[in-house]
Amino acid sequence: MKQQISYKNFFINYAIFILIVSIVFGILIYVVKVSQKSWEKNLKAAIEYTLAETEPDTWEVGKSIRINNPLSTGAACFDGRNKKSGENCKFVIIRIQTFYGPHAGIYIIDNTGVPVFKGYSSLHGRGAVQLANSFNGRRVEYWNKRIMELLK
Repeated sequence: MKQQISYKNFFINYAIFILIVSIVFGILIYVVKVSQKSWEKNLKAAIEYTLAETEPDTWEVGKSIRINNPLSTGAACFDGRNKKSGENCKFVIIRIQTFYGPHAGIYIIDNTGVPVFKGYSSLHGRGAVQLANSFNGRRVEYWNKRIMELLK
């Protein structure tokens, strides 16, 4: 009889533990899903701001495109078009390691599939020009070659 009661208490305690863990995971999943929209909205705004700084009133950023690739943890892709020519393209924002730490680099991929580096979203003005002219061009060229593999 004592053995039966201890098993009963064990299963009650185990059920309470599982319930608490399930609630914590549920809250975490909810927070991630809610913040996902604002995350995409802010990435889109960063792309728009950077492109408007280099080429004002030229680009229109559209909806987010899901990237199904394990390399995509530091990247996001958006549909877009050139307002002047009407040509559709894709915008990719990807983390690039620089001498000053990681920065978000922005690439435009046109219909021919050629990626063009447009700048860093976190740097503006003189700092962006210095970084663009520095020796970090190798990393930019590396992502120029790898970016099409990322979008497959």
